[in-house]
Amino acid sequence: MKKPKLLKTALTAALAATLLLPCAAAGAEMSAKEGAAEQPAYTLMQRSESFPIQVWGQAAELGNNSLTLQNDNEGAAYAKIVVNVEEDTKILDAVTGEEKSFADIRKNEILYAWVGPAMTKSLPPIATASIILCNIPADFGVPTYAEVQSVAETEAGVDVYVSGDVVLHLTGETQYLAGPGNTCGTVSAADLYPGVRILSWYDVVTMSLPAQAAPGKVMVFPSAYAGWVTAEGLSVSVNGEALELSGASAARVENDRLLVPVRKVAEALGYQVSWEPYTNRVTVSEGEGELYHFTIGEEQAAKGDVTVGLVAPTQAVDGVTFMALDDLISLHVLKLESNWF
Repeated sequence: MKKPKLLKTALTAALAATLLLPCAAAGAEMSAKEGAAEQPAYTLMQRSESFPIQVWGQAAELGNNSLTLQNDNEGAAYAKIVVNVEEDTKILDAVTGEEKSFADIRKNEILYAWVGPAMTKSLPPIATASIILCNIPADFGVPTYAEVQSVAETEAGVDVYVSGDVVLHLTGETQYLAGPGNTCGTVSAADLYPGVRILSWYDVVTMSLPAQAAPGKVMVFPSAYAGWVTAEGLSVSVNGEALELSGASAARVENDRLLVPVRKVAEALGYQVSWEPYTNRVTVSEGEGELYHFTIGEEQAAKGDVTVGLVAPTQAVDGVTFMALDDLISLHVLKLESNWF
């Protein structure tokens, strides 16, 4: 089985010039920049990753809203995998991005799919697809599905660092498409931020680290997160807005963790925070609906029927309740911005 051309690789002087720029990935140690005021170092991690895994192959079997992909190529991650198609699975034409249905898939055609990451341990494994690309011509550069890690403005447009360690250079010539589920109607570079997922069409990518490409068009899908957070030193931003962290509410580092006021983060996201003095219980809610609660000093929180372990115990200092930013990211389902520069 011949694999469709995913992309060509090229190393150009212009794009490879950034080869030596360091990548500050989520989970890396955050420390003070050289020449800046010294800041305590800490570890900050995205505790749960939800981005799906890419698989491809022939549609060897078509079932009732499921299909079996078979890949006989040496080195294939999965020689055979069963892909479930749910109501929210997007089936798209690989060339145009036009939305298709399960009935449009032909037996034995080559498909690309992004599945999971949850997958059964059976043989063959079974996973649910987020995206399926069909109608792939021979020798066609299949578009790439990825999650935005960070966005930086440039004179020509924006540079978008995405999962897979790739920087996408988008300009005024880039065509923007609104993906299924995106209610904006029209989309632009302003709709790109950490956590948003995009499908990118490009033929050439550099062999640098990070790799770089200039897509002719991108399709923008809604974020899978409730928002995003950025941390630099002791400064924290939520959805691009800096939190006022000063005085008793100043962020602090203890035992390699960045601790920030629960109220500051929660209220920036539109939630209310209440405290029960007799039990030291703190509740974060939206209207009458509770999101989660915890007891100050403990290393766990309750979110619905689930008990969530925390990376550090919560604490109250001078009337302010602090929690590790890692835990707030997890409880609020936030995307941690990760820069390549």
